[in-house]
Amino acid sequence: MSVGGAGKCLLIILPLLCVIFNIAFFQRSELVTDSELTGNELIQDKKIEISSVDDPTLSFNSNQQKQNEHIKEEQESRENHVINNTQNLVDPKSGKNDRKSERSIIKHVNDSEIFNAMANVTAASVRHMFWAGFCNQYMMFVGLIILAKKENYGQILVESFKWKDTFGTNLMVRHSILFDVAHWNTFYPMLPKLVNHDEQLLPDVEVIPNKRGVALSSNIVWNVDMYNATKPHYLGEIRNSGIHAFRQYNRQISRNEIKREQFEKELMKDAFRPHPAIQAIIDDFLGDSGDAYFVLHARVEPDMQKHGMCLDLKVPSLKEIISHVEEKFKDPPVSTMIIMLDRELLEKEVRNTKTPPNTLAVENLDVLNQITTHGMWNGRVKVVEAGSKLAIESKHEIYSRYPAIVGGIINFFIAANSQVFIGTQVSSYSMAIIKTRFYRKKMENYYYIPSGLELATSQNMTDAPMFFC
Repeated sequence: MSVGGAGKCLLIILPLLCVIFNIAFFQRSELVTDSELTGNELIQDKKIEISSVDDPTLSFNSNQQKQNEHIKEEQESRENHVINNTQNLVDPKSGKNDRKSERSIIKHVNDSEIFNAMANVTAASVRHMFWAGFCNQYMMFVGLIILAKKENYGQILVESFKWKDTFGTNLMVRHSILFDVAHWNTFYPMLPKLVNHDEQLLPDVEVIPNKRGVALSSNIVWNVDMYNATKPHYLGEIRNSGIHAFRQYNRQISRNEIKREQFEKELMKDAFRPHPAIQAIIDDFLGDSGDAYFVLHARVEPDMQKHGMCLDLKVPSLKEIISHVEEKFKDPPVSTMIIMLDRELLEKEVRNTKTPPNTLAVENLDVLNQITTHGMWNGRVKVVEAGSKLAIESKHEIYSRYPAIVGGIINFFIAANSQVFIGTQVSSYSMAIIKTRFYRKKMENYYYIPSGLELATSQNMTDAPMFFC
């Protein structure tokens, strides 16, 4: 080939090489790992990943599809590593094994015989998934345990409990990722044992792992007609079976038709715990506060303004609630107040350009911002928020991805163990916390009502107060 011909070839080839290099560089630069993303970006990344990989109606070029598949493989590899890593990390400061240093570890339920299904013990599989906020899902869970006890089911397929990350990703999360199943199973036979699937002992169902992520609930497929299945039986005839069982059971107690079962008391006292990794997030958040903190559940979101029940008990103004609290405790015995409400709902309502504006929502958001900035009791007590915000800020490989359900769990157990809890009779969430605290012998519980604070529980009570609004 002549020199002139070679020069022409180089003129053609060099631009092509530059284009190829740029494509490769930009493709690599877009493969951001989860550890480089903040909590909100993690959630958005998850939504993009699911919609772009799993939706067959979308069209992609081959490079983009491979890139999305690579991101998904990396995520699943990381989550698998987290779930299967059961070693105790050594805290670099103390040099000792410390649960607080294990917040990125999830103990895999296959590592112990305590999760194995049992022969000759009647088993069940939950038919329907949960929905709504954490408190309602908790009531569904307890209702299904009540049904299982009624039907004499000694073990329940743990994969069949599916908790929804409502208002977050709206995905279904595995029970064993969220709660301490190993501890729960120490209460067998008082409480049904939660077990892994065993093909030999429970052949009537097949458990298919969720391809979207190992933290997500598996799919339960019935190999036989569900209504004739016995290994396991199905649990929950309809979608509302759990919540109906819970309410009927509590109505019977309120009418003195039955007494509260010991298994439910044990569930509230100690058996139902967050996963140790979630508890570690809570412990890190509380830090030096320990038990010396108040919790205020201020149910002042816009939807409560429209709630027509128990109007004589409602206090819709956060400013008024704060005034009642400071009046009751003139010399606060703690240095931290944890306030629980849905800030996002308030902010969304305030951003709404409707006419006339919701002046109460504007005022409540202003008060919330003021106390979280300047504190209460003239700055002597700091005011902080936990919940979904804490789940996201933990940057945990798994928990930061599902902030709604994890945030609900965090708030519930922070409130259950606080020195003082202040809530409202109008909220099922407040009442569920007070009920749990009652059976944990934590009696400093108050309702805020229009006239001030009212004691909700006392040592003389034989049962926890009921929700009736």
